Amino acid sequence: MGRWKQSWSAEDLSKLKTLAGTKPVTMIAKELGRTTGTVLAKAIEQNLPVLHRIKQTGE
Repeated sequence: MGRWKQSWSAEDLSKLKTLAGTKPVTMIAKELGRTTGTVLAKAIEQNLPVLHRIKQTGE
């Protein structure tokens, strides 16, 4: 069963807080098994830094 509408566990929140600002939301979502929108909403709710994409060298 997917994690749709599943509550955030203390472990998930801890992992989100650790990863926020270090990886793009899409990568964090994959690691947590959640949608990008859910992770983004929770990060904003928790006042965590959010990266939308990684800057590529040479641009």
